[in-house]
Amino acid sequence: MAENKGVYGDEEDNKGDFDFEVEFDLPDEIQLKTACCCCFCGCDDCEDFMQVQSKSVCLWCQGSEGCRCCQCMDESGEAMACCQGTGQTKCCSMTDEEGGFVCLNQGSKGICCCCMVGQGTCSCCDPLGAPETCVKAMAQVFCIHVRSALPCDDDVPFEIGCCGVMCVEAEKADGGHD
Repeated sequence: MAENKGVYGDEEDNKGDFDFEVEFDLPDEIQLKTACCCCFCGCDDCEDFMQVQSKSVCLWCQGSEGCRCCQCMDESGEAMACCQGTGQTKCCSMTDEEGGFVCLNQGSKGICCCCMVGQGTCSCCDPLGAPETCVKAMAQVFCIHVRSALPCDDDVPFEIGCCGVMCVEAEKADGGHD
């Protein structure tokens, strides 16, 4: 009998290596916000500004990617390679332990120039079920944030304003306004 080399995920799925969530600042932490109903842009506090990241969703398809720049002095030593990367793709697969169907799930991560660390993932119908939203896009480019969603949600609340002067502000979790 042939030895299992883990090619089909029989021993270790490794999805956890590529299954990540990009984390964005809360909408009420964004400064100088300009908002028009279901979209806004603004600046963050520049505390962790050496990164570029995005997340997009369209019904059952979603993608996330992130890149942290100037990581050469990071104490973790994560960026200590000139060029290194790895990835995993599953398309029309039923090889996981639960026997579930994966339409598409792709993940990758890498290091470049001893100073940049990046990762990305995209999936379609994984997991199967009702979509959480119709359309949503969020991006951070250094300290600038841009977001839109239809319908509005916790990440992109309904607001109207310009340069931090808000005509309609998002409702707080307790149901009140600022």
